[in-house]
Amino acid sequence: MHTPDIQIAQLLLESGNVVAIPTETVYGLAANIYHKEAIEKIYTLKNRPRTSPLIVHVDSVARCETLVAHLPEKAKQLMDHFWPGPLTVLLPKSDQVPEWITGESNRVGIRMPQHPLTLALIKNCGFPLAAPSANPFSKISPTTAEMVRHYFEDQDVFVLDGGPSQAGLESTIVGFEDDQAIVYRLGALSLEDLEAVIGPVDYADKPNKVFFTPGRFPKHYAPNTPVLLTDTPEVTAMQWVEAHAGKAAVLSPTFTFVHERLHPIQWPENEALERVASHLYRTLFELDQQGFDCLIITPFPEEGLGKTMNDRLKRAATK
Repeated sequence: MHTPDIQIAQLLLESGNVVAIPTETVYGLAANIYHKEAIEKIYTLKNRPRTSPLIVHVDSVARCETLVAHLPEKAKQLMDHFWPGPLTVLLPKSDQVPEWITGESNRVGIRMPQHPLTLALIKNCGFPLAAPSANPFSKISPTTAEMVRHYFEDQDVFVLDGGPSQAGLESTIVGFEDDQAIVYRLGALSLEDLEAVIGPVDYADKPNKVFFTPGRFPKHYAPNTPVLLTDTPEVTAMQWVEAHAGKAAVLSPTFTFVHERLHPIQWPENEALERVASHLYRTLFELDQQGFDCLIITPFPEEGLGKTMNDRLKRAATK
C-alpha cells in the first residue's frame, strides 16, 4: 500500500523522526528501533521514564523470530490465533534488539498491529517500530488522530490518520515462565480470550518494583479531572456535592438522581463490553475538556473486558 501520507510517514521515520501511527488498540508514537536519537525523542515527547520499556511493532511473525532468543510453543499458539491483533508477547530478546528499547531489561515486548496503514508502513520501512501510546506519560491514551494533535499541538509531530481505534484499549501483554503464560498487562484481549486458546493463564496483578512492561505504574491512563470510583454512585455523588463546590459528571448505568451540579452519563448497561471499551478513553478525554471538577464512575462487571476497563479506572483514580 502506497498513499501520500504513508510515504510522508516513511520518509520521516527513515530520517530519524517520530510519527504518530494508528493501530486497532490506541494511537502510537513511533520511531525506528535502531535509531537511538529517534527513540530518545519518544521519551522526551512523552516525558516517559527511561526505565519504562517500549513495545516493538512488526509486520510478520518472521520478523518477530529474529528479535527473540526463544519462542515458547504457547507464544506461537497465541500469535497464530491473535496476530495481527492486540496481543503483545514478552520474550527474551535477541541481540538484534537495542537495550534502549527495553529499559535495559533482557526481555522485549513485540506485537503485530491490526491496522492496514501501519502494517503497510512497517513493511515499506523495512525496520520494526517502537510505538508507545501517543500521549504524555500517565495520561489518557488517544484513540483518534484529534486526540494526538491535542496532546502535541506545540510539537511538530506528523499524525498518520487511520480513523478511530477499533478496540480502544491497549494490547494485552503476555509473558512466559516455565511454560506458564502470565498476563502482565490486561488489555483488549481478555483473560477468557487467552484461556480459550492455551488453557489457564496467570495474572500478575500485584504491584512490583520492576516495571519491565508498560502500563504497570500505579497512576496511569488518567484524565486531568480527579476520578472517584464507587459502587454506590448516589451516596458518593451527594457526599461530593456536600464537600465541594463545582460540578461533577457521574458515569453509571443506574444513576438517575437529579441535581444542578451533577451531570449523569449512563453507561449502557446491556451494551457489549467490547463496544463500551472502544469508546472509554474518548469519553473520558471529552469529559476532561468540559470543565468538570470530578468524574464519579461506577466500575464495570469484573469479567471479560470489564476487568481491563476497571484496571484502567483504578489507575486513573489513584492519587
